[in-house]
Amino acid sequence: MATPGKTSYAIAMSIMTTEDDEMGSGLLSTQERAIIRTTWNKARKDGDVAPKLLFKFLKAYPEYQKKFSKFADVPQSNLLSNGNFLAQAYTILAGLNVIVQSLSSQELMANQLNALGGAHQPRGVTTTILELKEFGVILIQVLEEEIGSAMTIDARQAWKNGIHELIGGLSQTLKNPEDLPDPQTRLTPQQIKEVQRTWASMRSDRNSIVSAIFIELFRENPRSQKYFAKFASLPLESLTSNTDFNQQVALVANRLDTIISAMGDKLQLLGNINYMRYSHEQRIYSPRNAVRDRFEDFGRLLLDTLIAKGIAGDDLDSWKSVLKIFIDGIAPEQ
Repeated sequence: MATPGKTSYAIAMSIMTTEDDEMGSGLLSTQERAIIRTTWNKARKDGDVAPKLLFKFLKAYPEYQKKFSKFADVPQSNLLSNGNFLAQAYTILAGLNVIVQSLSSQELMANQLNALGGAHQPRGVTTTILELKEFGVILIQVLEEEIGSAMTIDARQAWKNGIHELIGGLSQTLKNPEDLPDPQTRLTPQQIKEVQRTWASMRSDRNSIVSAIFIELFRENPRSQKYFAKFASLPLESLTSNTDFNQQVALVANRLDTIISAMGDKLQLLGNINYMRYSHEQRIYSPRNAVRDRFEDFGRLLLDTLIAKGIAGDDLDSWKSVLKIFIDGIAPEQ
């Protein structure tokens, strides 16, 4: 049960609750929040601060005017007398006012970030964060112009910290479409793209890759070779010249290629995984988890091969995620 003033929310914010504010905890101190509120209340007394803020922002970054369809083509010299521009300016002012007044309430701040994130979702994470950073620079400049000496060094730093926290919180509410996993396959479009792209550079060599993995697998665990009756007793050094072994290698390599190639087609991907699961469930393994162990070993050795071929960073992380999902689908843990 949640303790009053300590409720947890989906968005983990470092801006604390009212109770926390009184205790002075969090990345924004009690003093910083008080400074932000005081300076903001002084600045917003000027009825022209809203259009001044938006006008200064668009003048510094004119490319952003195109994002406001209702006054995208209005000459800058006419903006301050344009009704749509003024409406947008005062909408921004109202939003800023709510955010400042919500600094001591995690719930209110989370709601504001969700609303702000939803409004900017079509622009994506990178664009929105860049806009906020640049808007923050202009906001501080306007505050300095409006309240003069009241915008002290401490006040300037408090606003910088506040904007930093706002951007950090907002970034948690935004996701690029390519970062969103499919609810059934649990794969993201980005993971699929990275795995397919890197596999394309290796697929012509897939038989030799799988052959090397099998031989290493049998070397590590000789028992696993016994599951292949047609070459169960052959010495490792004879395998690559054995027809049955090479046929098995080609079968596995082509199956892997088929699964990877079909990753963009959810129904086909799920069908391939289900087929692999069914075909291995019909075999008798001892112990019961042997099939998963073998797939995990195969996946580990495949990752070693990828690393040896220079696959790294996000590409390698995508392979790790994809292989885990494949293995979980084909051989679920008992």
